[in-house]
Formats: sequence, C-alpha cells, structure tokens
Amino acid sequence: MKRKVIAASFIATGLAFSVSSCSTDEEKAKPASGCEEVLGAAGLEWVQEKAQADDIERGGVNLDELRREYYRQMKPWKPNAQRWESEVCTIKSTELGDGKKLTIEFGPSSTPFDFDEKTNPDGTVTSVNADLKLQQVRDFKDVTHYGVYVKCKVSGTSPRQEIVTPLAGVMTDTLTAGTSDAVHMRHLLRATQAVVDLLGCENDPSVPATPPA
Repeated sequence: MKRKVIAASFIATGLAFSVSSCSTDEEKAKPASGCEEVLGAAGLEWVQEKAQADDIERGGVNLDELRREYYRQMKPWKPNAQRWESEVCTIKSTELGDGKKLTIEFGPSSTPFDFDEKTNPDGTVTSVNADLKLQQVRDFKDVTHYGVYVKCKVSGTSPRQEIVTPLAGVMTDTLTAGTSDAVHMRHLLRATQAVVDLLGCENDPSVPATPPA
C-alpha cells in the first residue's frame, strides 16, 4: 500500500485475461483490483484506448484494503491527526516510460471541506452541491491534478467530522493523451461513488455522474 500525507492542498501534497479453461474458477474467485473497482469497464477501456500502448499494467490496493485503512485512521477520530491516502489505482506502461502513468488516491483529508472559504486555494474549486467540491490544480510541470472533497460522516465520530475531515480523492494522469478536464472529472466522480458506497457514509452524500457544465 502506498501512503501519502494529504496536505493542506492535495497538490502540495495490459489488461491480462486468462485463456486457459482450467483456470476459469480461479480467475472468478480472484478479487477485483482497485482499478477495476473504481474505474469500471468503461474507464479501463478509456485508459487502454488513450494510452496507445500494448503493455498497460495496473496496480494499487483494492477497496477492501482502502476501507480498512480509512477506518483505522478514523476510529478513534482525532481532528488534528495526520492523515494518509491510499493509492487505489496505478496504471502505467514501461513502453511509454516511467513518467507516464495514471494514479487515483483516496483517504481522510487533512483539509477541511470549507477550505476554499477561509483561504485563497490553489487552482480552481467548484462547489458541485452541499456534499461535494471539485478542485483542479496545475503544477510546475504543467500536470493537472483533479481533486474531490466529499462530506462523509463516519459512525461514532464527533459532530462536524464530515466537515473537518472529509473524504478526499485525487486523480493525476500523464498517461492518456488528449483527454479533456470534463472526462477526467467524470471518471474521478465514478471512482468517488464507488468509494462512498464502500465506506457507507452515514449522511449519504450526493455524488453526480458528471461534473457541472
């Protein structure tokens, strides 16, 4: 499991299929990878098509591992504790070089949900609804990082926990050429819905399928 501190701003912060009939039961019993769970079939097809490489490799923790790590950090909940995020999906190609990869990470945020109301945040912040905000930040290498913050109330925590320590996610992509911001955000929102469903947030946050126009 790869861990990173979720800082005050997240920026400062081959699909292989078996053809052997004798291994079919074994393949069915194999748990889904994090990339499969958060991106789904359509998302994996998008990466495969846009990456234009034959040796696509996937890695990262699965959602069960993410859930265990998330709750380990949140119970008992301490407002000022250092938070870590889990890399649920890494997709890369040795053919394209080490610098070309897509990562998706989620974890309890050290940044409060209302961070953009108290400071001048990096990049662009979009309030989608009462439960969710999106952020886009371009770094010094001209790479855009797509972030999401979600109010997610965890059972047994203190009032305002979902505001002080929201769920945070970030997608960084240098692998898929020619993909628009809207498409990146759509796949990030799909991943966010999968994580929200997994965590069972008590407040049932609303996650749209597409970003605002």
